[in-house]
Amino acid sequence: MFSSPTIADIDGDGKDEVLIGTTRKRCDNNGSNCTFSQQPKLVVLNSNGTIKWSRLLESSINSAPSVGDIDGDGDVEIVVSFGGEALDPQGNGGVRAFDHNGNVLWTFYTYDHYDPHPQTDGVFSTPALCDVDNDGDLEIAFGAWDQRIYLLDHRGQSLWNDLHWDWADSGRGYINADTVWSSPACADFNGDGEQEIVIGADISDGGIMPDGTPGFQGGFVYVFDRFGNVLARRDMPEAIYSSPAIADLDNDGKLEIVIGTGWYWWNVHGRTETRYVYVFRSDNLFNSSLHYSDPAKLPYAPGWPQPTAYPGMSSPAIADLDGDGDLEIIIGSGDPFVSGSDGVPGKGAVYAWHHTGELVNGWPIYPISNDESGNQDAAIRSSPTVADIDNDGQLEVLFAFLWEVQAYSPNGQLENSFYTLYTVEGAPAVADTDKDGFVEVWIGGGYYYDQSQGYLWRFESNVSGVGAMPWPMFHRDAAHIGSLGRPAELVLPTDSLFLMIEEGQTRAEISFYLRNSGDYPLDWAIASKPTNVSVSLSSGTLPPHGQQVLSLTVDVSGYAPGTYTLGEILFSASYASTARQVALPLSTYIGKVYKSFVSVVSR
Repeated sequence: MFSSPTIADIDGDGKDEVLIGTTRKRCDNNGSNCTFSQQPKLVVLNSNGTIKWSRLLESSINSAPSVGDIDGDGDVEIVVSFGGEALDPQGNGGVRAFDHNGNVLWTFYTYDHYDPHPQTDGVFSTPALCDVDNDGDLEIAFGAWDQRIYLLDHRGQSLWNDLHWDWADSGRGYINADTVWSSPACADFNGDGEQEIVIGADISDGGIMPDGTPGFQGGFVYVFDRFGNVLARRDMPEAIYSSPAIADLDNDGKLEIVIGTGWYWWNVHGRTETRYVYVFRSDNLFNSSLHYSDPAKLPYAPGWPQPTAYPGMSSPAIADLDGDGDLEIIIGSGDPFVSGSDGVPGKGAVYAWHHTGELVNGWPIYPISNDESGNQDAAIRSSPTVADIDNDGQLEVLFAFLWEVQAYSPNGQLENSFYTLYTVEGAPAVADTDKDGFVEVWIGGGYYYDQSQGYLWRFESNVSGVGAMPWPMFHRDAAHIGSLGRPAELVLPTDSLFLMIEEGQTRAEISFYLRNSGDYPLDWAIASKPTNVSVSLSSGTLPPHGQQVLSLTVDVSGYAPGTYTLGEILFSASYASTARQVALPLSTYIGKVYKSFVSVVSR
């Protein structure tokens, strides 16, 4: 069971449910005679571990179920991809949506690109539920093994159609010319209220892209706008299995993209090439003078990329791991092929860097299992999660490998091992699901003594209290958007205000608005202003993407006709531990004001 558990309150009762998918694989109890003959299911469990409902699907689920109110009706829906099992080509691939009671709302099937099997190709990618057009409904983004990247509306209809008008078989989705394993992330990079979509992909030599670009041995990092236009396509030296994470790492008001890679071409090339973790800046994302394939569209952030001892398909988590006010990047890696003395193939490491690319003290770590089977290591396929699981005020990093979930302190010290009884590879999920004041850790996997079905493991903290959970599950939240969001930012409607006042008048009024372009609430206040200027409000809080209209009055009693610089209104704006000041210069003209009126004719 590679599916990572998703935690969300789907029925509005105040307690969380746990959602997970299973595969078609089943084995004898000794692990032999494995076949793909099991009926895969989407399973929803209550917080006490009992099954609330489950639904059969036609092929394996190796993604995480996504949860969100996709149609804006006040109830959440569940969207899950299926067919993502490389060793099991049977069964169609696609994406299915359920209501919170488990009723099927719609199913979207991919193309059958890889003949001769008659089924549509699988979806390993976890769908991201994003409001890309800021209309209140959520769109569904994902990639598939049919070599396409899709965006659907809340009814399951493709929104990206015939993007390649000069391509013989354009159809639905963006054609990548190779498989897509990566899960998309969404964020508003320029503060216009619309979200962009970031996703990794593979590419092989011998093929050709719809824009005429020849294939090569590597991968891509894409950024799309909501219409399916490519804003950036960064060439990469490896297939991208990792899923991107997005955050303002350096607190400059602009978002960065963090991503790992994979190990396909590393393996083909003899397993000797160094692999990296990448951070890209987004400054030039909307620079129309640069072609979308120009590396300058997504330049490296200072201090990046950073090498790792092993490749890997783990996806990064982002959190202020050490409590210093800056964000850190955490990711797993692993060589699944190397042999060791422990009899288990593979070696792995987990890294944590400051946003500058400097390693966090105590990292990387090279995990060892200390269960009864002896000291063993393995590749880390799991994506890390970050949460304070023991309410001590410090975050822990959790990941799965071999037969356990391990939890490490911010300085890389092992704090806890949660032992399962079979292999676990997904991302652990952390929450107080039953709201009893004790945090639980959930992970999907199997059970050595019963390999005919999947198992979900639940571990509960023995310390009361619920601490911070900045990245508590795969891709951060139940909608799996993979982003910490755009920082709160105060936006003024203009660089300056100029008032024209008729001679003889002593006062003038004008209205303008303050806007928050970010995804977090913003506190604002007027720090200073000219003495002859009054404003209807002196402070307030702007909700995410909200605005506030202000009325400004200028008293020009005693001013002779002429043009005057009045000074500036200085606004202070703050959220979390970040504070900035924004100035609005004021000037005025006093004298004869001429007005022209232009007629408007409509028919």
